[in-house]
Amino acid sequence: MIASTHPFFCQRVSVSLTVMIALIASMVHGAGLASAPALPPPATVRATLVDPQATAAARTLMARLVADYGKGTWSGQYYDTNDLIHIHAASGLKPAIIGADFMDYSPSRVAFGSQPAGFTESMITLSQAGYVVTMSWHWNAPSGLLDTHDQPWWRGFYAAASTFDVATALADTNSVEYARILRDIDAIAMQLKKFSEAGVPVLWRPLHEADGGWFWWGAKGPGPLKALWRLLYHRLTDYHHLHNLIWVYTGEKPDWYPGNDVVDIIGVDAYPKNPGDTLLSQWQGIQTRVKGEKLVALTEFGGVPEVERMQASGVWWAYFVSWSGTTKSVPDATVARVYRTPSVITLDQLSYHLNAGSLNQPAATPGSDPALSEGGATP
Repeated sequence: MIASTHPFFCQRVSVSLTVMIALIASMVHGAGLASAPALPPPATVRATLVDPQATAAARTLMARLVADYGKGTWSGQYYDTNDLIHIHAASGLKPAIIGADFMDYSPSRVAFGSQPAGFTESMITLSQAGYVVTMSWHWNAPSGLLDTHDQPWWRGFYAAASTFDVATALADTNSVEYARILRDIDAIAMQLKKFSEAGVPVLWRPLHEADGGWFWWGAKGPGPLKALWRLLYHRLTDYHHLHNLIWVYTGEKPDWYPGNDVVDIIGVDAYPKNPGDTLLSQWQGIQTRVKGEKLVALTEFGGVPEVERMQASGVWWAYFVSWSGTTKSVPDATVARVYRTPSVITLDQLSYHLNAGSLNQPAATPGSDPALSEGGATP
């Protein structure tokens, strides 16, 4: 997780009425003083996906995200029933994007008794209710789990919880360790195929936060991470023929970036101490690097970001996804204000809604929405 703060201060004694209004609004929101002037909107991004055989549904989803970039930010929430109920109760609205994780499908977790059966199907049901789906994968190490008191098997995605060496495994394609990498990828491919067969495009976000070093896939540096990303891309795209994926890479350090030919969207994960932080420094750093070639999204956030304030500073994430369990403690007034911001795109505002075989299905009504039911999907 990445935490940061950004100082806000007024640089002018005399300001225009427009700037003064923005300043007062930011102070009312409790986030301090606003920077001026705002950055220009992000450069126009092409809607082309890196997979030349991408499905029509994936291309449509990407095109819509691109069309809204710099004008609006899509809202999202990693699945947690309490978070979703809180959002709807506070604002009367629903996030456009629902996020979840393939963690329990990792073979080394299944070997210890995890039972994810039916989870993928429940996420497909949510997509049929109109939500856009983003999937992550806290990939339990293929082997070498310590399974000790301090590092139990279920923490196996952390580098400290296993002896698995990704660099050594990738260096020998005839090794048992390499075969186990392929085994794990193939297990997740079976789940992604269910989305594909249902006509559901997925904002696919594997190998996240590798440049932090705390997960095993990033523990050996940028070289093995980039090699693993490319292996994953080609195994899913070329071997398993999965063309419903929009590839989202979360990481900020330039030398870790897998490459423009295998990444569609670049993400930032942020858990700032100040929930009103505009994340201007992260935004500027990535925009300087991508130069308008990729969408940039806030792929994890602790709580609900101050989107209106971010946009006033020139920070226009394509979308944000609040991490599970972090939204329910955000005050009702904050949730309502953010979700009711005209430039925050909610499920109700999408001009199309995703369903099997269709891109124009109505969103579920509050009474029938599986995301707002205790019997809904359970990651």
